[in-house]
Amino acid sequence: MKNNLIVINSLIFLVIASCFQAGAHAQTAALESKTYQMQQDILLYINQYRIKHGRSALQMNNAISKEATLHSQDMAAHRVPFGHQGFAKRIKNLYAVIKQAHSGAENVAYNYKNAEIVVREWIKSPGHKKNIMGNYNLTGIGIAYDKKGKIYYTQIFIRTA
Repeated sequence: MKNNLIVINSLIFLVIASCFQAGAHAQTAALESKTYQMQQDILLYINQYRIKHGRSALQMNNAISKEATLHSQDMAAHRVPFGHQGFAKRIKNLYAVIKQAHSGAENVAYNYKNAEIVVREWIKSPGHKKNIMGNYNLTGIGIAYDKKGKIYYTQIFIRTA
């Protein structure tokens, strides 16, 4: 009888633990889906603005997005200050994996609630707008959240021949 009680308690514990784990996986999947959608929305708004002003649309590049995401994660975790620290290294990494890459730029932002707002604010800033309208053909967008839910954005622009 005592052994049955131990087995039943163990099974109950495993069921409860798996429910918490499933809940955590669902939260992670939901956050990844939200992040992906924000990346796509930023690309859409940036490209709409570029096309409206006579520039060609940018193409999303996974390698660039990976570098941008790593930078956003570093800022969100406060491993680097908010800003462009390490940009030269990010560009060097990208030049090594993207054929004929020869120029690049970067925009960063934080604490804007959605893609539309972050793009609008970048366009208001002369330096950010210059990057958005620059002679680039590839981009990557990285988004990360800090422990308080503040959102960090990085968009990297690359020109290939």
